[in-house]
Amino acid sequence: MAQDGRQEKEYSSTDPVGAAETTNSSEPVATEPLQQVVSDGTSFSTEEKLVAERTLTTATTRSTLTVESTLSVTVPPKPWYERLNPLKRRTPPPIPKERIVSREYNAGFFSMLTFQWMAPIMHVGYQRPLELNDIWLVNPDREVGLLTQRLRTSFQKRVARGDRYPLFWAMHETFFIEFWIGGFCQLFSSIFMVMSPFTLRYLISFATRAYISQQTGGPPPHIGKGVGLVIGITCMQILQSLGTSHFIYRGQMVGSQARGVLITLIFEKAMKLSGRAKAGGRAIDCKDEKKAEIEKVEKAHVGLLKRVVNRKLKPQGGPRTTPDKAPGISGDGAGWGNGRVVNLMSVDTYRIDQASGMFHLTWTSPIAILITLVVLLINLTYSALAGFALLVIGIPALTKAIKSLFARRRGINKITDQRVSLTQEVLQSVRFVKYFGWETSFLERIAQIRKREIRSIQILLAIRNAINAVSMSLPIFASMLSFITYSLSHHALDPAPIFSSLALFNSLRLPLNLLPLVIGQVIDAWASIGRIQDFLLAEEQNDDFIWDMEGKSAVSMENAQFTWERSVKPDQPQAKSAGGKGQASSSSSSLTNVEPFQLQNINFSIGRNELVAVIGGVGSGKSSLLAALAGDMRRVTGSVTVGASRAFCPQYAWIQNTTVRENILFGKEYNRK
Repeated sequence: MAQDGRQEKEYSSTDPVGAAETTNSSEPVATEPLQQVVSDGTSFSTEEKLVAERTLTTATTRSTLTVESTLSVTVPPKPWYERLNPLKRRTPPPIPKERIVSREYNAGFFSMLTFQWMAPIMHVGYQRPLELNDIWLVNPDREVGLLTQRLRTSFQKRVARGDRYPLFWAMHETFFIEFWIGGFCQLFSSIFMVMSPFTLRYLISFATRAYISQQTGGPPPHIGKGVGLVIGITCMQILQSLGTSHFIYRGQMVGSQARGVLITLIFEKAMKLSGRAKAGGRAIDCKDEKKAEIEKVEKAHVGLLKRVVNRKLKPQGGPRTTPDKAPGISGDGAGWGNGRVVNLMSVDTYRIDQASGMFHLTWTSPIAILITLVVLLINLTYSALAGFALLVIGIPALTKAIKSLFARRRGINKITDQRVSLTQEVLQSVRFVKYFGWETSFLERIAQIRKREIRSIQILLAIRNAINAVSMSLPIFASMLSFITYSLSHHALDPAPIFSSLALFNSLRLPLNLLPLVIGQVIDAWASIGRIQDFLLAEEQNDDFIWDMEGKSAVSMENAQFTWERSVKPDQPQAKSAGGKGQASSSSSSLTNVEPFQLQNINFSIGRNELVAVIGGVGSGKSSLLAALAGDMRRVTGSVTVGASRAFCPQYAWIQNTTVRENILFGKEYNRK
């Protein structure tokens, strides 16, 4: 019996239910001394480093087992070399209980100028790892909802007014202040970047005169002039640093905000996109066709010069869209499937983000180059023209190479859309792909498209790297040519203008190196803005059902007619014409001429609380009828009255990985008769 009692006691100590139901009094539990293992592999007992108290309480009634433990660990002292850092406290700052608004929201002028408002979070991050409550909330002036509303209002206003580029100018209006603050900061920074080496000439000249006077015993120049030059160069360097910092900060903020706002607009538009837009176009109104014909006749009677002037001074006529590819349909026919929409939200918005950061270099760099030319003419006289002649010859060649990047980027965008669309279709139907063993065929198709995309990107990057290499070497050869000309024209090699001019030529490296890169980013961003603009101008779903929540019928149709939209052919690889020139025949421009399926003269009424089954042969329109009730098919004529909420669960067609005959027979014997 005693042995049975011990066994029951041991079992109840490991079984929580048995422990809860036992009525025995509590007994002390003997435990082994706890061991603690440190990171280097050594261990020490609790008598040395750890003090543990454990109380085991067992209730005498039906209750659960409660274990209370209190552990206190003594932290070993830090090494002496870590205690020498005066910037680190002995105790790290506590974690805030809740997140606060960004300090930028209420920061003063000097705090904004010197970025002092960022000091608290950087100090905490230096003392300990940052936690979630350490991260500030978004500045209320930079909230996506507020900026999205501004951009949406401006975009709709410009579309109604008929602007040529409504999205671009709407973004310019939304981020106008911060965008141009960064631009002017970069302009002043570029000016100081040029004037600082020019002022260095006078400082070197002052030091030369002071050295000569010391050697010859003549009167030295006044020390105040040298101190003033040093203070002036120092101030220009400080202002240049502040201008560059604010330019980068403002540009990156505008880019990230623009990306967030555009992602929001694209998502909202995707929720309202019509079936016709998803299929690849929008309807052309008869009035628009007549108006286009009238404008065409009027333009025929206007002179060429006047047409060019009017086009430049009055760029009206609505936003530019892709050309018409089918009768009664406007658009390139590619359609706005899920793959293209995801590509807009991920790739195109990222390109706009990257281009916004350095955009102002496209116009401040030429200004800095012109100012440098003027200063070099002062330093080296006409000898500086020899070096600039090399730049004048090289820049048009670089410009022509940069223009080729735009056409190549548009071609890469089409290939990327094909790859993303196909990948998303495979992922959405991965169950059927795995069922029927289609992995190899789909992987081969994706690999072929990816191979074409990588090849195109390699050519694009090769051209871009060549442009960067030439732009980096141009200032070096230009300075060499200028100094050789200056020496051969019997000028004295005075250290003041020589070193000043060498610093000026070195300052040209930054604009000449970054300018081709920034122009390439701007070209990509401009193409992305055009794609996003086409998407935002696509036709929206027009839910013109009659809603009667108090009516007798849940659904009723009278003389209703519905139609599906046209579809596009599968993706075709790039083909070559008989003449030998490559012509891209992508799926975005190859349309079928098959008339879409239609439902005509639909008349029925379904009462409330009724279960209705639609029966018919294959292809008779059962699924199309349900799609019409869900709003996926476009209503042509008639009326539809809905008196209740609706939900639609579609079916997806699938085939077996076998021959067409086996798919038709579906396991039955083939009877030729």
